[in-house]
Amino acid sequence: MGGSTLGRLWVFGCIAAAALLAGFPAAAEPSDLRALVEAARAAGPDAPDLAKMAIAPATSPQLLRQGDIDFKFAVGIDLPIDLQPKTLSTAVTAPAAETGRFAIVFDVALAKASRKVRDVKEVESRKVVEILRIDNPAYQRALDQMDRASQVLERSNAKNRTPNEKVMNRLTAAQGTVAATRPYLERPIYGPYKYKAADTDAQKILTVNYYVIDKLAKRYSRSTFDVMEAQHFVMAYNLDNTDPDLQRIHADHALEKDVRDWERAAVIVPLSQLLSHAVDHPGEVHDVTSVQPLLAELSRDRSAAAARVESERFDARPLNDPRFDSVVAIFNPKAMGSGFYVRSNIVMTNWHMVEGNDIIELKRYDGREMFGQVIGRDTRLDLALVKVQDRGRPVEFMSGKDVKPGDMTEVIGHPVGYAFSITRGVVSGIRRLRPVQLEGTDSRESFRATPNYTTPHHKDGVLYLQTDAAINHGNSGGPMFIGDKVVGISAWGEAQRSEDGTAITQVPGLNFAIHYSEAVRFLNDALKGE
Repeated sequence: MGGSTLGRLWVFGCIAAAALLAGFPAAAEPSDLRALVEAARAAGPDAPDLAKMAIAPATSPQLLRQGDIDFKFAVGIDLPIDLQPKTLSTAVTAPAAETGRFAIVFDVALAKASRKVRDVKEVESRKVVEILRIDNPAYQRALDQMDRASQVLERSNAKNRTPNEKVMNRLTAAQGTVAATRPYLERPIYGPYKYKAADTDAQKILTVNYYVIDKLAKRYSRSTFDVMEAQHFVMAYNLDNTDPDLQRIHADHALEKDVRDWERAAVIVPLSQLLSHAVDHPGEVHDVTSVQPLLAELSRDRSAAAARVESERFDARPLNDPRFDSVVAIFNPKAMGSGFYVRSNIVMTNWHMVEGNDIIELKRYDGREMFGQVIGRDTRLDLALVKVQDRGRPVEFMSGKDVKPGDMTEVIGHPVGYAFSITRGVVSGIRRLRPVQLEGTDSRESFRATPNYTTPHHKDGVLYLQTDAAINHGNSGGPMFIGDKVVGISAWGEAQRSEDGTAITQVPGLNFAIHYSEAVRFLNDALKGE
């Protein structure tokens, strides 16, 4: 697939990811997409849009965050089709009236740039090896003119009581000339040196798995396309900045920055070629009675890509602790948070981690990635349940009333993106407080900012465990353990707003987790009858 100069682009992903929504030829109607593509080509790119389609990225957040996606994937809009960028949740679950009949979800499995150096030659050139300083004749002339102007002014002042303005102006001008003239001239002495010129072949390889969903026929198919781009560079290394031929060398050679910019530039694939690929390579067709089979296949593809990358790593697992096998990372479009298995196929997290999304992306401790569907939520408690495809090790909740201030606690989560971290502290108190999510606090923040230290007690509030164990952004929704039993769900930390209201500072050692009794009650109510 080649690229072309296109008027509009859809570029997806902070490092690279893209999704294009296009039609898919259902088995009973094989000509639908083909007819649309032919009509769009005949109409031309400036014609009114013939159809609406949704696009949604599904590339692994793990690959994106770790920098394993080397470049972006862009879709060039060269057909009169209204591509609507959507979240994965919307593209998969929203009705056809919102997304169009067809939705294509893209998963960038590989976006790798590489280079091979074929030959390195040394090229002779010149550089400055010494600077000679010689007297500047113009400076001496300026000094002489200033001395003459000064003498004229002295004679004029001796004859007249008032200064001669014309003579004073002449002296001022001469002084300015002296100040603007360099006393010495620098003459460079050049000597030989050698820089390196390397024949370099650079290559970019892109593999994209895409899933075409026909919402009316309730079917989807999976297919894959590959793109390869290559470029030859003659790269100049070890250049000396004093080389008088530097500009010419830059014009004739590529620098490291030029090659790096090419490697990071988006691979642009015209929409017409992508739609043609979908027509000619529809893949195996699956009936869709629910979103779960599609999400399961997406999960398998992403896990395979993550496993390929992980096989090339040499980082050790952070801890050999079985509790980590119960914890997951949760990704929403704006943040990373935590969760944990409460049943073999159900994960508990904070409500503010899934707010506004029905489909959630998750990653296990062993590196596998999966999708989940939100099946329960309680805004007041700030708790939610997500049903997932990959079964995991469920936690055991504490029972009874044995938890008391002073007990040692451990929090597992992903503070500020540091995945699968553990922090320790003590239970500082057990308090019933106003629900954070219902008091006007931004639900995307994992702290409560109050104007002063007034404890927000509330007789009908939520029961929390207060702890000095560190709970930061990314810990939200993760478990707090005493031993091997969960006693709380990390929720928020206290913060103090400045007197002028312009700054918010988190209060050290004042963090809160939802009490296990609240979590157990929510879990039992949400799964009643299952």
